[in-house]
Amino acid sequence: MHRTKPEDIKEALWLEEQCLRRQGGYDLDRKNLPATLKWVAKGTVLRLVTGGKAQVVKTAKATEKADKAATTLKIASGSLFQVGDKIAGATISAIASNDGVDTLTVSALDNAVAANAIVSDYDKTKDVLLGFSYDTLDIRDADASIAATPTLQVMEVEEDSLPYPINDEIKEGINANGVALFKIQ
Repeated sequence: MHRTKPEDIKEALWLEEQCLRRQGGYDLDRKNLPATLKWVAKGTVLRLVTGGKAQVVKTAKATEKADKAATTLKIASGSLFQVGDKIAGATISAIASNDGVDTLTVSALDNAVAANAIVSDYDKTKDVLLGFSYDTLDIRDADASIAATPTLQVMEVEEDSLPYPINDEIKEGINANGVALFKIQ
C-alpha cells in the first residue's frame, strides 16, 4: 500500500459542502486504463460496466478538424486513449505523439469532428454514467482491488478544473434520470 498523494495531478474543484457521494463504492475496472497510469484523478467521469463495476470514461480534445471517413484524428496529448480503444465511434490502430498532439490512426470516422470538439468513448445509447470520482485513486498496485466512490450530486463544478474535458453528451448523461444534478460552469 502506498501512502503518498500525487503532487502533479489535476483534480476537480467543486463545493465540498454541497457534494453528495454514494455510500460505499464500486470496484474499479482497470482493463481500459493504460498500464503506466498511477492515479485516477478526482473528477474523472465513471460509468457502470458489466459485473457492477465502475470504469473510466475516456475523453480528449480534438486539435484540428477531421472530415467524415478520415482515418486520422489529432487530439491533445494527455488523454487515456490507447491502441484498440474506440474514439468518436472509430477504433484506434496507432498513436504517434509530437509537440503536445497525439495523431491517432483510426478506422474511418462515421462523422466529421470539429476542431476543439471533445471526443470520447462514451456511448449515450449504452452507457450509464455514475458521476465523477469523488477522490483521487491510487492504482499503482496492479493486484489490489480498488474501490471507486462516485458522486451523486455536485454543485458548481469548475469545469476547467476537471482532469479530462467533457462534452455536452456526457453532461446530459451525468444529469440523466434525476440520479445526479450537476451544475457545471
